[in-house]
Amino acid sequence: MQLPLPQLTLILSLLALLIGLYCLWQNRSLNTLRKIFFAGQKALDLESVILSLKQQQKDNRQQQVVLEQALDGLKNNISFAVQKVGLVRFNPFGDSGGNFSFCLALLDGHNNGVIITSMYGREQNRIYSKKIENGKSDIQLTEEEQRSVLVAKSPAELVTIDESPTSDNAALPSRTTTKSKKIPKEKS
Repeated sequence: MQLPLPQLTLILSLLALLIGLYCLWQNRSLNTLRKIFFAGQKALDLESVILSLKQQQKDNRQQQVVLEQALDGLKNNISFAVQKVGLVRFNPFGDSGGNFSFCLALLDGHNNGVIITSMYGREQNRIYSKKIENGKSDIQLTEEEQRSVLVAKSPAELVTIDESPTSDNAALPSRTTTKSKKIPKEKS
């Protein structure tokens, strides 16, 4: 069955009209998206935007290199800051007084630093300091000072040794963390 020519022309015209309406709708949608995408920009400015973003990325890479170099310098310098602390409390005068005397070792990453010793008595308080290089001193260290250096070198944040004569746990350190570590009291 063949369609007469006027009917075939009508069907093809309607089909062409539908295709034209669809293309018009697509064109309007595309124009709306283009307006949103280029909001305030011209199509010719897109290239300049891309180039400026590329330049910003290059600048950011250069800044990152500078920051990484500065960080390396800080890593090198931090080894000279106080990193290790050792505190030993003791009673230098036997049964009189309490454990108000102490030795405090402050060491850097290279085991260089200072020991501060405070000897507390009822009528006077004396404070001494001794230089430490590579974990050793040119001046002879007392037993408590040697132990404060040992405590500072141990891998702990802060270890305190309490040598009160009334304490059964005189050589047990107390520390700020949950880990426990025994620093034995040296025998003379």
